[in-house]
Amino acid sequence: MDSKQEYLMKLQVLEQEANQLGEQIKLVEQQINELSILKVNLEKLEKAGEEEIFAELGKGIFVKAKLKKSDLLIDVGSKVLVPKSYNQIKDVIKNQTSKSEQVRVEVGKRIEQINTELNRLIEEADKSQNQESQNKSSGKESQIKENKTKESKIVVKKKGK
Repeated sequence: MDSKQEYLMKLQVLEQEANQLGEQIKLVEQQINELSILKVNLEKLEKAGEEEIFAELGKGIFVKAKLKKSDLLIDVGSKVLVPKSYNQIKDVIKNQTSKSEQVRVEVGKRIEQINTELNRLIEEADKSQNQESQNKSSGKESQIKENKTKESKIVVKKKGK
């Protein structure tokens, strides 16, 4: 495999990884945004007290419900619901947001590493291409000099006859 193909393959692999990481960052940012909205809604709900609200059942279907402060439940996995206080749920949201932000930072660092590697590969490819161009042009120049030398020898021989 020649070096141009190797460079192209490395560039493609790094580009694909960068694109995947970019998509991952979008998902993490979306999750952070949703957690932020959840936190604001939870604070509004806490201030509302015991009154009627519209609770979403899913897919845009709502039911009118009477809110009781003790009605807060959190899914801890496998659809197991555990009662929690407002403060406990705020802590869960804070922890999830913190973890998501850490993931975003780590993914961002990896993208920076990929960009550095891509730039290095591009510079190497440019240097390699410049060397090939110089070698070809210096090869042509020496061939031209050789041809001129041969021509001048021929001219000298003709004059010398």
